[in-house]
Amino acid sequence: MVNVCKCQKEFKERCTQCAAVSWGLTDEGKYYCTSCHNVTERSKEVINTGAIPNTKIQAINRGLKRKRKLERGWDWYVCEGFQHILYQQAEALKTLGVGPELKNEVLHNFWKRYLQKSKQAYCKNPVCRRKVTVLEDNQSHSDWDSEPELLSDFSCPSFVESGTESQPDGLAQKPFPISKASQSETASICSGSLDGVEYSLRKEKGIVKMTVPRTLAFCYLSLLWQRETVTLSDLLRFVEEGHIPYINAFQHFPEEMKLYGRDKGIFAIESWPTYEDIYKKMIEIAKFLDLPRFPDITEDCYLHPNILCMKYLMEVNLPDEMNDLTCQVVKMTGVGEVDFLTFDPIAKMAKTVKYDVQAVAVIVVVLKLLFLLDDNLEWSLSNTAEKYNENNKEDKPWFDFRKWYQVMKKSIDEKKQEWEEARAKYVISSSSRFTYLISKSVTFYLKAEVSLVRLISTVTFF
Repeated sequence: MVNVCKCQKEFKERCTQCAAVSWGLTDEGKYYCTSCHNVTERSKEVINTGAIPNTKIQAINRGLKRKRKLERGWDWYVCEGFQHILYQQAEALKTLGVGPELKNEVLHNFWKRYLQKSKQAYCKNPVCRRKVTVLEDNQSHSDWDSEPELLSDFSCPSFVESGTESQPDGLAQKPFPISKASQSETASICSGSLDGVEYSLRKEKGIVKMTVPRTLAFCYLSLLWQRETVTLSDLLRFVEEGHIPYINAFQHFPEEMKLYGRDKGIFAIESWPTYEDIYKKMIEIAKFLDLPRFPDITEDCYLHPNILCMKYLMEVNLPDEMNDLTCQVVKMTGVGEVDFLTFDPIAKMAKTVKYDVQAVAVIVVVLKLLFLLDDNLEWSLSNTAEKYNENNKEDKPWFDFRKWYQVMKKSIDEKKQEWEEARAKYVISSSSRFTYLISKSVTFYLKAEVSLVRLISTVTFF
């Protein structure tokens, strides 16, 4: 080519790689060997290549040129960022053993209903002013009598995977399309998302604004609807242990979803979630979505106090005989009734039960019935049990409260030290001013094997 010949006349040094004298110019004006593609440090300023007839500058790094076009990434909205976080959290729950229908059906439909209720999508006039596409969707998965018209054009993956099995009505659900929109002129220079600034300032009465903590509330609502074997304390423990994306969840965004400016204030989290906060947000979202009464919590359900009490008794090494007493307390107090346990968001006083806290409270009641727990009787009874066990080694030993307390306290101290060391090493961001605000209620739920002893000190209604 003419350009190559001209480069050879102007630059006659041999290539250090292959010793050839055959040079071309890159887009940056640097000489490169056309034989082995070795790029030199020597460069030539190209003023106007259009003035050279029948020439074409050869380039070997076309990839960089394409990347420059996506320098600011795709056009995306804040709700798409939250959708991606929910998608990752649902995938994490599925990895932990939760049924795939939670992601594909329950959480998917809850999220669609939220987008429709908040007027961000699935409505005829969405807040996000984008050209929308009508999606075919399977109505059989809806838990409501009527489904809003499905209008959306997301650039995040759908909760419904494209490879799922065909549905009963023969229509396969389609995932939300992944769009690589060109950079819009309306994109804010203060955020990577198109509506980051507007979203951070939006204060619309009656609208529950999406936040990262509310993604956990969505997950727990879905778990409760499915009556999965995961309590709220379990969910928070999974978050603390890093099994479920939460802090810095935006790091899992696709590379093309650039996040900066106001987006950091929306998606960056500086503290761990607290039990009470997520619990309140869960009720708030359920009322906002006008969800119907949840499936009944019956005696064979994992969340029933009889089953949870049995679970916690085993985990903290309390006598199995206490299970009969806990069942009696549940029956006498009525906390095991279906109407008491089942969540009904549309009721006049919408509330749900803190299933794990209630089960531990029942165990505490039984312990108080047996030992009073007044810092006197439990130790005197321990002395009696200790003497009996020494004198009757062949008989079944009596329960020694002091011995149990010492063993469990040692386990608690070890776990607490490990937990504090892990939190000290965990870095949320480069700023040293970030602190981690962890309430007492969360610390009592971190390790299931010591959950009872941790919760005893928080039960103050006796």
